[in-house]
Amino acid sequence: MATASTSTAPTSPWPARAVSHERRIGRISITLVRSTERHAIRDRAEIDREPDDTIALVIPVGHRHYFSHAGRNGVVEPGEYVLLSRAEFCEIAADEGLFHWLVRLPAGELRSRLPAIDEHLGGRFAPNKQMAQLALELVISLAATFAEHAPPNPEALATEVVAMFALVIGSEHRDAEGAARQTRYRLRRRIFDYIEGRLGDVDLNPRRIAADNRISLSYLYSLFSDHQTTVSQFIQNKRLQRAYELLVGDPKGTLTISEIAYRVGFKNTSHFSRSFNLHFGMPPSEARLGAERSLAAGASRAGGRPRSGAVRPLVDVRERALTA
Repeated sequence: MATASTSTAPTSPWPARAVSHERRIGRISITLVRSTERHAIRDRAEIDREPDDTIALVIPVGHRHYFSHAGRNGVVEPGEYVLLSRAEFCEIAADEGLFHWLVRLPAGELRSRLPAIDEHLGGRFAPNKQMAQLALELVISLAATFAEHAPPNPEALATEVVAMFALVIGSEHRDAEGAARQTRYRLRRRIFDYIEGRLGDVDLNPRRIAADNRISLSYLYSLFSDHQTTVSQFIQNKRLQRAYELLVGDPKGTLTISEIAYRVGFKNTSHFSRSFNLHFGMPPSEARLGAERSLAAGASRAGGRPRSGAVRPLVDVRERALTA
């Protein structure tokens, strides 16, 4: 039978130098993470090393946090929440140090109750304020009630907790365009997956994307022009984001910057370095050596909102609108 536990070593996906207090209730965990670290990352190397098909629900305490998840990015305020999949690249940051509740929920079980759960990852929809408050109060109550002892039947309680969070997530606000917009979203998502799987192909271009996805070139362009970007811009942004992930996930320099540039589809290193600097406001070498410092400084300079040139691990703000 599972037992409640309190630990000074974090089991969150976030930093190693944190003070955290974990409560386990069956197959879910609730952790209060407080750290002087201002940035944490779960990169592809960690995903490969420590596979984990759970979904992290993060609720900031006291001050706003910034997040990046599989190319989407944004801000989450205290009392709000964001869902991040531990099976995908994700980052979280806070100017004043990380301080948040972290609830880890089994992805498969959530998906059985809310089949569209993946559409809610990365802050795609706005939370229902009343339900978000209910979620926060539930987390605090569970952590306090079972601080020292496990519930009599932890797995049964875990089932009810997962059901409650599924209700909270399902109450998120979607716009009124309904089925037509969802169909368009799913097509975009399929095209995004296609592009992400071929970023290393230097010959990737709109005509080939349209042909392979059985849509017209004009319709492909319309999917992107809706949000004031182009197919080529989107591909470049994805390549730069992938390069960033490789750089911060390889601080010892196992791969050279040139190797990373070619791996993500750039034809020469000079073009890659110029594009990276323009996009993130820092050269690739600084991303590798000082990602944490750069992210926190960029977030502070941006005044809490994404802006062009801010040194943040967050992709162009247009992409968040595009994937919404």
